[in-house]
Amino acid sequence: MANNKLVSFLLAVAIALGLWLYVVSYIDTDYEQTINNVPVGLEGKSILTAERGMMLLSEDEYRVSITVSGNRHDVSKINSGNIQVVADLSKIEGPGEHKLTYNIILPGDVPSGAVSYQKNPDRITVEVARKKTKEIPVAVTYLGDVPADYIKDTAAAELDHDYVEISGPEEVVDRIARAAISIDCRDRTESIYESFRFELQNEQGEPVDAGWITTSVSEIKVYLPVSMVKKVPLNVTLVDGGGATAKTTKLVVDPGVISISGSETALAALEELNLGTIDLAQITQDQELVFDITLPEGVTNVTNLPTAKVSISFPKLATREFTITEFEPVNLASGMVFEPLTKQLTITVRGLKAEVQRLNAQDLIAQVDLAGVENISAVEPTILFPKSYESLGVLGSYSISVQITPEPTATEG
Repeated sequence: MANNKLVSFLLAVAIALGLWLYVVSYIDTDYEQTINNVPVGLEGKSILTAERGMMLLSEDEYRVSITVSGNRHDVSKINSGNIQVVADLSKIEGPGEHKLTYNIILPGDVPSGAVSYQKNPDRITVEVARKKTKEIPVAVTYLGDVPADYIKDTAAAELDHDYVEISGPEEVVDRIARAAISIDCRDRTESIYESFRFELQNEQGEPVDAGWITTSVSEIKVYLPVSMVKKVPLNVTLVDGGGATAKTTKLVVDPGVISISGSETALAALEELNLGTIDLAQITQDQELVFDITLPEGVTNVTNLPTAKVSISFPKLATREFTITEFEPVNLASGMVFEPLTKQLTITVRGLKAEVQRLNAQDLIAQVDLAGVENISAVEPTILFPKSYESLGVLGSYSISVQITPEPTATEG
C-alpha cells in the first residue's frame, strides 16, 4: 500500500510540474528579454546614391536595443544572431537630417504575433548630403632653393596627374579649389622624382576639412629636373682674308656669356661655345651677323636666348678702289697666244690705312693662270702686292674673260 501511495505522489508531482512548465512556456506571456547592440541594416542605398545623387554622412554602424515580450518558449528563440532590423533609405527625398523608423524581422520559427517588442530608440537619425564630383588642379609650391651652382627647372616639371577628381558632399566640394603639394628644394643636387601627398585647399590656400571627400588618387608623382649650372663664353672662328686678320678686326658677341645646365660630365667638356666661322674676305664692311646658339645633347640653355649677335668692324683698316689694265699670263701653253677680252678690272683693296694710302695701281700685278684654259674662258686673276705691303688684301672675288688661240703660222712666199 505504501508503495502505491509513493508512486501516486510522484506521478502527481510530475503532472503538476509538467502543467507548470506548459503554463510558463506557452500560456504565460509575461516573459521578456532585451537584445542590445542589434545592427540596423540599410535598404534602398542605391536609390539614394545612384538615382537621387546623395550620400550618407555616417561611417558608424547604426545599432539599437530591442526588448521582446511573450511566452518564454517563443522569446527564448530570439537572440542577436537571428533578429534583423532594417531601415529604408529610399524614403529620403533630399539632403539634411532624417529620422527613420525601422522594421524588425523575427526568426522564421517564431509565429507572427506571438511576441511584442519595444524599440530603443524607436527611430534612427541619419544625415544625408547631396553628392558632387569635380576635377581640381594640382598646384605645386617649391620651397627654398637649390645650391648656388645648381638650378631647378620648374618650367620642365612634370606631374603624373595634373588634375585630381574629388567626390563628396556638395557643400564641401564647392569649397575645395586645388590639391596643393609643397616640395622642399633646399640642398637638392639631383633631379626629384618622388610621390607626394597633397592637401585639399580653398581659394585662399587654407586647408579644407575633407573627411567625407574621396579622391581619384592619394599621391602625385612629381619630376623636377635639378642640374648643375655653368657660365661659358661665346666666340667665333675668324679666317683671315681680304686684308683683315683677327688682330685688326673688332669683334663683339652679344651675349658674350651664357649660362648652361646639365650633368657634371657634360659641363666639364665645355669651356666655351663656338658659334661658327667667319671668312673675313667675305665681310666687305662693318656689319652684324646672327648665329644660332646650338648646344650638345643633354645640355640646356638656361639663359634661354636662341641666337647671338656678332658685330664686326675694322677700325684700323681702310678700303680703296684700283683699276687694273694690265694682266700677266702664267702657264700659257707653248704655241698659244693670250688675249684678255676684259680690258680693265676695278678691285677693292683693304688693309692698314697707311699702306692703302701709299699704294699705287702700278704696284699691283693681276696674274692670270692659264693652265688648262682653252678658247674663251672666264678666269679669276690673282692680285699680287709688293712684298713691302704686308697687310693688304682684295675684297670679294673677280673674274675676267680671256681668249687662247694658236700662234699664226708664217706663209711661204
